[in-house]
Amino acid sequence: MERLTYLTEFFELENYGIALWKEFGDDVKEPFEAMMKMLDEPECIEDRWLDDEAKGEKWLLEFQELALTEEYREWIRDYIDKKYEEKGLPYPTGADFD
Repeated sequence: MERLTYLTEFFELENYGIALWKEFGDDVKEPFEAMMKMLDEPECIEDRWLDDEAKGEKWLLEFQELALTEEYREWIRDYIDKKYEEKGLPYPTGADFD
């Protein structure tokens, strides 16, 4: 759910993300509540996984690579490019994760 939530937010598909949570949220309720409880504990604030941008970038690249056609892959790449340009960041590459 974390991955789907990240992707739906990145691609500005909030309604789709809400629909996914409504459909499958009960399946992740217990782990989600446990994670939220951990976030309330001060020692968890410094953990790298809480703010791991590389994980999100990797998900974006995988999503692009798994697109059904070259046309879709190009559209996804262009969209990611646009969003990264708005943030002043270079497009993520697989080399960023080695």
